[in-house]
Amino acid sequence: MRYTVLFTMMMFISANYCFAQEIDSNTTDQFLITGKVKLEKIFTLTDIKRFPIITLTDVNVSCSPKTENRVKEIKAVMLKNLLDSVSFQYEKSRMLNQYYFLFIAKDGYKMVFSFNEIYNTDIGKNLYLVTEIEGNPINEMGNSIMVLTTKDIKGGSRNMKWLSKIIVGMAE
Repeated sequence: MRYTVLFTMMMFISANYCFAQEIDSNTTDQFLITGKVKLEKIFTLTDIKRFPIITLTDVNVSCSPKTENRVKEIKAVMLKNLLDSVSFQYEKSRMLNQYYFLFIAKDGYKMVFSFNEIYNTDIGKNLYLVTEIEGNPINEMGNSIMVLTTKDIKGGSRNMKWLSKIIVGMAE
């Protein structure tokens, strides 16, 4: 009986330790833009903070449409500003209508935005990379690069933690 209890406790501690390692291993302080670009580019948190910072109030930072996690204030950078600093590979501007952005988190989660969605709709005007939550820089809170959209119909459905890569692609 004692061995069973001891074994169970060891398994519980071991599982929690592995879970904690998994969370820590998912933290990101940089991400890569690659694919149909003239030159791949890595953005660090320091790089992101060099772009104009916007303050947003009363924002849902949950990454699930089923739950809501509202914070009073965040500081963020419009993702479109970062994308504007990258040159895309195309011959004629109308080809951009076929472009999309595949966002990949370190844990393997993926989501897609079209070029037109980011550059020609309110979604793109409200798509951010979070730099600070309620006065705390995200890297000091143990958080990571986070993508936040504030105009989706279902809040939280396209918020993403642990951004590690954006692949620029072209539909064929």
